[in-house]
Amino acid sequence: MPYTGVKPITEDPSGYDPKNKFRDPVKYYQHREAVVAEEHVKMAEAKLMQQELAACYKNSGVNFVTDCEELANEYMKAIEGIGIARANVKPTDKATWE
Repeated sequence: MPYTGVKPITEDPSGYDPKNKFRDPVKYYQHREAVVAEEHVKMAEAKLMQQELAACYKNSGVNFVTDCEELANEYMKAIEGIGIARANVKPTDKATWE
């Protein structure tokens, strides 16, 4: 049988209890793996949007403020709470530990 690669877990395991996360360590780590996989997908989508925004800035020239406004707002919403944007938390944000 040929090697098909690693298949990451993309869904939370059934029966996982977030209030008592160490009751079943295997399900806890499966949950963490699913959360990390979801964050990686969001970061990849944000990187693609960043490339589109850079191309829009380059192609629009001096009119980039009006031409790229919608794309810039979508990008800012996409990076909120993922990747490097975590370092720029708002004062009202609360830390959560899963």
